[in-house]
Amino acid sequence: MKISKNNRPGKPYPSKVIKEICIKAGADDAGLVEIDRNSLKGERDGILMVYPRTRSIISLVKVHNRENIQSPARYLANEEYHHTGDKISSISREILHRLNELGLRGVAVNKSWPMDLGRWPGKIWDVSHKIMAVEAGLGQMGLNRLVLHPKYGSFIALTSILVDGDMDVYDQPLKENPCLNCNLCEAVCPTGAITKGQNFDLMTCSTHTYRDNMVGFLNWVESMVTAQNMEEYRSHFTDRETAFMWQSLMYRMSYRCSYCMAVCPAGEENKTDYLKNKKDHVEKVLKPLRDRREPVYVMAGSRAEGKAKSNPNKEVRIVPGIIRTPPK
Repeated sequence: MKISKNNRPGKPYPSKVIKEICIKAGADDAGLVEIDRNSLKGERDGILMVYPRTRSIISLVKVHNRENIQSPARYLANEEYHHTGDKISSISREILHRLNELGLRGVAVNKSWPMDLGRWPGKIWDVSHKIMAVEAGLGQMGLNRLVLHPKYGSFIALTSILVDGDMDVYDQPLKENPCLNCNLCEAVCPTGAITKGQNFDLMTCSTHTYRDNMVGFLNWVESMVTAQNMEEYRSHFTDRETAFMWQSLMYRMSYRCSYCMAVCPAGEENKTDYLKNKKDHVEKVLKPLRDRREPVYVMAGSRAEGKAKSNPNKEVRIVPGIIRTPPK
């Protein structure tokens, strides 16, 4: 089915055709959400700030190679995150180019970084790709605070496109959550940020996972500025940690964890193998990550400190909190 931009004024765009354009451009799945949806009340201001003409949001999915994400060699996982993120960013721009030819205009939103750090430590993003994906029927939020796609599970990258046209049909959230309630994400989390029956602890997760991102970078700068000599500096940052920071600055940031994604068996492509042999999944995926020797970054006196200390393979590293009061 073709669309002529000459006959578009006032008419909604056929959602089937829009999704076909997304898939042909390289997306693995796509969903559509209207800007006026009641459940987007808390997101609408940010969306309209980014693109005031927004009428619809296109949510996109691109699949990671799960074996890279599961590898104990975390540099493989980090490269996979960046590679897939680059692909979905390019795909979103190709989709937008094709939509422009139909008279549909809009903006491709950043997949993640960079964000508006002028608002730090407040909300530094304007469009939540997770919320858009859930509203577009592309998955439901799991215990690990990741969107779980019904086919691909947690092994997905997300982004959104804001466009100035209405669609003839919009998607709705999934009625069933793909989560298997296996609690493997809780079992593998080195900080205790994931606990069944409790809210996901974003601060605890970020303190460790984003250690070589902006969070640790601020600590690193402060350590360099205030240290009187190398001995004092090394009391805050070991040579290995300095090298790790260099690598994140030189080759793009590294994530210290994301084990919750690696062990998750949700999604049709993943759960069949898991259900056939749960023990094999635990032995070959969960245990190598859970028992991996590594530092775990926590705040003093936090629940995360106790959790990290309970694992003899983890070196507990006490670090300042993410949000600190600037010196007067």
